[in-house]
Amino acid sequence: RRPLPALMMMAGCFVGCLVMLLVVAMLAYGRAEQGDEVLLLGATRAMGVNRINAARLETTVRKPGSLRSRLRGSSPLNYISGKDRVVNCNAKTASNDFPELKNDLLLRAARGEETEQVPVWIHRQAGRYLPEFLSIAEANGYMKCFNTPEIAADLTVQPIERYGMDAAILFSDILVLLPVMGIEWRFTAGVEPYAVNAISTPEDVEKTLPDVDNVDIREKLGYVLESVGITRRKLDGRAPLIGFSGAPWTLLTYTMHGQESNGRDNSLEFISKYPEAAEKILVTAKKLVVKYLIAKVESGAQMLQVFDSWAGILSEEEFKKYSLPYLLQIATEVKSGLIAKGIEPVPMTVFPRGCGHSLAAFETSDYDCVSLDENVDPAKAREQLPSKTLQGNFQGKFIYDDEATIRKETGDMVERFGTQRYIANFGYAVEKQHSPEKIGVFVDEIRKSSQKLNNKVQRSSS
Repeated sequence: RRPLPALMMMAGCFVGCLVMLLVVAMLAYGRAEQGDEVLLLGATRAMGVNRINAARLETTVRKPGSLRSRLRGSSPLNYISGKDRVVNCNAKTASNDFPELKNDLLLRAARGEETEQVPVWIHRQAGRYLPEFLSIAEANGYMKCFNTPEIAADLTVQPIERYGMDAAILFSDILVLLPVMGIEWRFTAGVEPYAVNAISTPEDVEKTLPDVDNVDIREKLGYVLESVGITRRKLDGRAPLIGFSGAPWTLLTYTMHGQESNGRDNSLEFISKYPEAAEKILVTAKKLVVKYLIAKVESGAQMLQVFDSWAGILSEEEFKKYSLPYLLQIATEVKSGLIAKGIEPVPMTVFPRGCGHSLAAFETSDYDCVSLDENVDPAKAREQLPSKTLQGNFQGKFIYDDEATIRKETGDMVERFGTQRYIANFGYAVEKQHSPEKIGVFVDEIRKSSQKLNNKVQRSSS
């Protein structure tokens, strides 16, 4: 027999537990009654969930009849858009020893939060149009700049120091993954990069591609990941750092781009002749991209972008077979991979260049932002992507015009996109012939026009 006091103590504990469970249930029900869906991310790890599959993660508390929640955001309290919110039990940031971020305008826009002005940065903003870039690149050679973390960090920071851009994008190249795929590549200033051992047959695929599951991405690309941390410290919180990768389809085209043969033409012929071999390349590239992007966030990247620079050479049907599925998987697998490591997913952008015909496919994806090329109508993009932040799509040709024209075209672009859920950028990239001063005019006008439009909206609503 147990002594009476011990029995009373056990009974008291049992009653106390029941009361606590009742309180938790009432709070959860109250939240569900308000239309919120709650997902306990910490519990997913305990249950062994380390991947967001096609069915997506279910909410643990859900108002009857409501739609299933989807994990597709970045802030620990804003993974789900609209009124739906996520409670993140144990997420952590990649590192706690970097300088505090002082300018989070880009990240707020990416998450769909209200912004006082439109954030702005430009593809290839660390590039040959800047005299300070050329002085370093010409003294060291481009391959050394790519491969030396300290130099890459210095080049990354240059546009922040000159223009105060709202984002820094790591100075690197989408082709750094080629050696990991077994492809040796060469790059010389003024000459398009090419593969020394370009793939042309299924036999080449078998003998070239690695066993991707056994690839140590930190061993292979440690110099890139080291440059991420160095850059974060050099930025000193002035802007968030974007890490990026080429998309599987674009990487495939470069595996087939020889010194005297065109990879775009070769890749289209290859998928026609050898679709199964092409799929093997794409699956390998996708797995490596996922590993690479997760490692970049672990190293300090605060946002990610996937560039499918050559998606536009595919027909709509080909795009949906050879590009789109892999793009969608990347966002899902990167975010679930970060969650499995206890790291907050960062915002992700996809740039399917030349594929305005398929933008609607990204509305239900795990990307937060979609970057638009110059040929996409912002109004039509908004219709197809109502819950996404849009990025783009200034026509670089206007940089060759006078200041008045640049300001007019820039202001018109801001009017078309609006000031919320929008990140200003080019439809493609800065060219080496562009004037640094006129790029400065573009950046300045983005800020002036967006502030002016925001003030106008505020006055009309008050």
